[in-house]
Amino acid sequence: MDLLEQCKKLNAQGEHKKLIELVNSVDENERSAEVISELAKAYLSIGDSDHLEPCRIALELLEPLEDELGEDHRWNYRIATAYYNLDQEGRALNYYERALEALPGDEDTLANIEECRKILALPRFKANFRKRTKQAWDAFMKVEASLREIMDSQDQRERAVEFVQMCSKALKIAISEASFELGKRNDKYELCLSADGSLTSLFPLVYFAKHAPKSVLEHWSIVVGRNPSPNCQMVSGDISITADDVHIKVNQSDNKQLLLDLYCPKLNEIFESDEAKVWWALSVLIHQTIGEINAIAYVSGLNVLNEPLDDHQKLSDLPKIMNDLGLQVWTDAAECLENQYCTYQIEPKQEADGVLRSDVFIGTTLLPDLIDEYNDDESDCMDEYQQDGIVPGFIAFPIDGFEGENRAEEILQFRNELQSYIEENASLDAVTFIGGATGISNGYIDFIAWDLPEVLDAASEFFSQSELPWATFHTFRRDVESIGLWEELSEAAVNAETNSLLSVADIATLESYVDDSRGYYGKMLSYLEDFVEKGVEEKKFTKRQAQQDLQLALWYGFACINIDEYPAYYKGVEWMKHSERNASGCGTWYYRYSCALMYCGRLEDALAYAEKGAEQESDYPWVWLQVGKLRSHFGNKEGALEAVAHGLELVPGDHEFITLKREIESGATLEQMLYHCINAEDDYKLLDGLDEGADAKLRSLSCVRLDPQGLERFFEIFGPKSEEYVANSPFTKFPVTVGDKSVDLIFQMNEAGMSKLKADWLKELKSSIDSGKWLSRDCSNGKKGMLNAVMIGLDYTITLVYGFEDGSGFFRVIVDTDGSEEENILWCKDGGALEIYSEDEMNAVEAHIEKYFGPIDNVLHEIVSPDIHVDICLIKPTEERDYYTLVTMGMGAHKMDVPEEFAEYKLERAELVIALPKDWKLDNDSIHDENWYWPLRLLKTLARLPIVSECWLAHGHTIDHEDPYAPCTQLNGCMLVAPQDTDGDASCMNLPNGDDVNFYQVIPLYQEEMEYKIEHGAKALIDKMAKVSFVVKNNRRCCIDSSDDSISY
Repeated sequence: MDLLEQCKKLNAQGEHKKLIELVNSVDENERSAEVISELAKAYLSIGDSDHLEPCRIALELLEPLEDELGEDHRWNYRIATAYYNLDQEGRALNYYERALEALPGDEDTLANIEECRKILALPRFKANFRKRTKQAWDAFMKVEASLREIMDSQDQRERAVEFVQMCSKALKIAISEASFELGKRNDKYELCLSADGSLTSLFPLVYFAKHAPKSVLEHWSIVVGRNPSPNCQMVSGDISITADDVHIKVNQSDNKQLLLDLYCPKLNEIFESDEAKVWWALSVLIHQTIGEINAIAYVSGLNVLNEPLDDHQKLSDLPKIMNDLGLQVWTDAAECLENQYCTYQIEPKQEADGVLRSDVFIGTTLLPDLIDEYNDDESDCMDEYQQDGIVPGFIAFPIDGFEGENRAEEILQFRNELQSYIEENASLDAVTFIGGATGISNGYIDFIAWDLPEVLDAASEFFSQSELPWATFHTFRRDVESIGLWEELSEAAVNAETNSLLSVADIATLESYVDDSRGYYGKMLSYLEDFVEKGVEEKKFTKRQAQQDLQLALWYGFACINIDEYPAYYKGVEWMKHSERNASGCGTWYYRYSCALMYCGRLEDALAYAEKGAEQESDYPWVWLQVGKLRSHFGNKEGALEAVAHGLELVPGDHEFITLKREIESGATLEQMLYHCINAEDDYKLLDGLDEGADAKLRSLSCVRLDPQGLERFFEIFGPKSEEYVANSPFTKFPVTVGDKSVDLIFQMNEAGMSKLKADWLKELKSSIDSGKWLSRDCSNGKKGMLNAVMIGLDYTITLVYGFEDGSGFFRVIVDTDGSEEENILWCKDGGALEIYSEDEMNAVEAHIEKYFGPIDNVLHEIVSPDIHVDICLIKPTEERDYYTLVTMGMGAHKMDVPEEFAEYKLERAELVIALPKDWKLDNDSIHDENWYWPLRLLKTLARLPIVSECWLAHGHTIDHEDPYAPCTQLNGCMLVAPQDTDGDASCMNLPNGDDVNFYQVIPLYQEEMEYKIEHGAKALIDKMAKVSFVVKNNRRCCIDSSDDSISY
């Protein structure tokens, strides 16, 4: 087998590291282009958007092969994938399209083209330029002392390569193609950043230089653009030239741009053999003569000649010529850019092609190349910016509402107001505005986004407070979709009775989930999310319209703050912020939004919104509760007590306000003021330590306030790199290296919650990760997995996420606080098609459960598995049914292989029921204990048994577990009977497609009872167990032990 065939085989087997070792052991001259392409594929297979170095290596391997393999599908596909993983979807799209030309109809290529277009419409980066700038300066700060030491040393020339590489490595974190010079001027070190004559490159350099830290500026001057050096001399072999040796003729256009004809007698010989070299040399001399910034600002074209000019001057005269023409000489790049606006006029199209900006007839810009490329459907500027996490784009808005004599001025004023609002609310760090335009139908404002989400969020807020019906964002790529920022609700979409997208019936359903001090808030949130998803899918409204709906926002916030978990609070903040414009005068909205902000650790914002709510609706009592807590936290005790007084005027004698008053007076912390229940009886129970949910409440409280010392301890233990550290979005994440593999460490909380984790436990976690004991694991399906991520919960649960070595899927292992482990397969290519109920079927099953077994209080969701998705519905004890009822929901999506002789009975589908005593512990902490969890495990095991064992289950069937289900019991088998303590109709239901689903009660058995059934039959055992309660009891008496019929079991 030759080398290429070996490579193809190893790649097909997923043995990518072996392939890399093999090819690297072969002499480079023996590697064909196809072998190198296979090597690149191996690197791509071990890299991704989170592990970029293999992708960079793959790109370096593939780029030189274009002449040889440029028409090959695989080469184009692979280089496209490398660019895609490196956040360069524009370049990736180009190569994916070429790959499709080479292999028309290829589904993977088509899917990747669609994904690229989607991302290019709204680019997202692992780190945008704003963040990369900080990371690069952080890296520079770590090496700048060494750079100064080398520059001052005697062996500076010998170490030149070393210190250039050191500086380059830091700068390239932000600027992929960084050109720079290091020097010393007036006893201060100088870093000169060059744009290489490109106006496009100048904008990021100015931004980057502006954000140099003070500690760097103590020793360094950061200069953008090479300064003039009139006495510069260029040498090539025996030839030496200066600006005096170059003849020029200057032509000036109407917009003050200079067109230069150049001729240099000394370069005639070189011109004949290498014209490009002459162009380069003369360009450098121009920059040295007038400075790089002035060359970019004024020189729009060069005409290099190889014959004398009739009427010429010297290049060294160019500064004087510019002065005589009245051109300002720039020494500061930022100041130059601010004063380089040019006006353009074009012939508009009457929206014939439906493309934004096709209606433009006049505009101004700082970056003409960007406008030209958009109009010509090109994207070189966009690709250059995108590789560094930068997004040039524009916002379009309708202008037909602007009328009258001063229409143009009003449009311009509106655009200025929009710009000011974005600058104030997204900050100047996030955006640089570069112009705008006016069209027949729309107005446009142009910008370069260094942090796009901040810009769009601020713009959305601005338009939500305006009178305009819509606004949209579009990048300067012509062939991608627009992204809606704001769209006014159409009257047709709003229910006339509710003034909302929600109907009267929807609101009635939501109200049914509220039950005094408790409620079904998870179910409420699921209802709202399903409502929005379905409405958007059916095109009844857009997601943006749903987010702006006040009623929806109020219910959404209500559900999230009552779920009382950090991820839910974060969801609430992200949803509710879009409806602020419509919340005027609604204290409830401000109260709920403030609560969500508070539990996300955004305390200053929470206070601001609480205060605004009190202003907007001063007779809404509960906003004063929020104002009181937060004023007290920020040291305004007098103001806090005033807030309590307002509240008590509105709700005299209220338990919450009376309690808050006492705690403010005693100097309680914010966490102490929040550790309460609304209802007085529940509150006393919580404070007495009798509430089962107390631990969960403490976990949510841990995310309210950051402990700086705790966070400092965390950083000392893990030492994450600032450029790789992501916090509060919503979780905290950074990579760690285990062996030679990068693994994501994800803390499922904000920094506040993370700062409260026990230091000793964190050290043990770090030790466990570093030891490599979790690095690889064999899955229960026989496949080997490698660790991809470690996820940490606020309850100290550790979740290990593994990817199968062959790339076919993932599985996870949950490590409980007691060290016990539970495995779930998340997804597996060869696991077969997932069988799930349709939405209508799921609704029918849920309705049947609630009708015959009781209202569902909670659903214990299961991570998606490769066969069926089994959730467990939990129904709490009532006076009529003094026990918990647990019912599976999802088992019946699989049709069991029932023998033909039983086909008429329609036994193919089933769900299972089990009853547990009212004191059975089912809280989050307890179900990690097998003594409490085993009935749930039994339901899940039985639900999958027909798939795993290719069998069927029905009434009277018994299933032997062999060993006891848990240490607390000797029960080790079970029997299926008809549902107990309900009417006969509970045992069967019809799905919308006509199929029956049968419901069976699970009765756990002892070994003796199992054996009795085998010997005497199911009916005999059922008769024998007539007095055995169907409610599970770990240590009930075995019905085979005694013949005394009076004994109760």
